[in-house]
Amino acid sequence: MDNKQKKIAFLGVLLLGCVATSWLQQGKEAKQAAPAPVLTQQAGSIAKEKKAKTMQVYVSGAVREPGIYTLPAGARAKDALEAAGGLRQDAKAERVNLAKKLRDGSHVYVPTLKNNGVSAKVTSQRSSKYAKANGAAAGAESSWGEFGTAGNKVNLNTATQAELIALPGIGTSMANRILALRRVQRFSRVEDLLQVRGIGQAKLNKLRPYVTVE
Repeated sequence: MDNKQKKIAFLGVLLLGCVATSWLQQGKEAKQAAPAPVLTQQAGSIAKEKKAKTMQVYVSGAVREPGIYTLPAGARAKDALEAAGGLRQDAKAERVNLAKKLRDGSHVYVPTLKNNGVSAKVTSQRSSKYAKANGAAAGAESSWGEFGTAGNKVNLNTATQAELIALPGIGTSMANRILALRRVQRFSRVEDLLQVRGIGQAKLNKLRPYVTVE
């Protein structure tokens, strides 16, 4: 083998060595980069697990602050009632399973007592309202006057739909709009009724003797 052939053979060995070194280096980098997808998957699992630790529950009926509340996953009905400010005096607590385990989207409803003082007042005032519509204006006005005395006013923050409908000039649609506003914010004063569509200053003045905010 002459010098020229030796040089060609040497260059071939050198080139082969460079290719082998490059191949080994690429394999090493690929191994180091491999764990990245695993870390991304783990981060996604942690975020999903964190999101699952809370849920939203709707509480309505005879509670102080009806509305939608965010509770820890695994919460029970008693936790939802506590978040809603607790039960009202006219609540029929024995109809609610306080130990019931809730899930996202659950609805906890607390019924009211039948034939209690509040229900009797509402029934009486609704009857007076119908009597006024039939021409018995004097008897109706007398009944509304009694309803508006101290201690008998409707609390806008706890009133049921039936109690609101019993008020002068309030129908089903108007009562529902008042309840919808209350789910967004508590009434801090009677004048907040002006935020309800359909209630102007004249209607507010008519309602003022029969409502209160506590």
